[in-house]
Amino acid sequence: MASMKLPFTFILLSALVVLGEVGGTEAACPVRCVQAAYLTCANYPSKQLGGCDCQCAPKDGKNCRLHFLRTGGTFNCPAQ
Repeated sequence: MASMKLPFTFILLSALVVLGEVGGTEAACPVRCVQAAYLTCANYPSKQLGGCDCQCAPKDGKNCRLHFLRTGGTFNCPAQ
């Protein structure tokens, strides 16, 4: 029975990793956030995307803006 658990666990974890990479619209952002902020993009209407830097925007994001919660300011991200 123990020999069956290891391969099953490996397959299950592998599937979760693949689904996480394929299913997500946002890539993991390597930037450490010091300030509270979020992103919005024109082609993701009514969504506040996680991230505190323009490089955290989705690769297919159009007209993305960075919004700073503390100051209320915004920054237009350059096209990717």
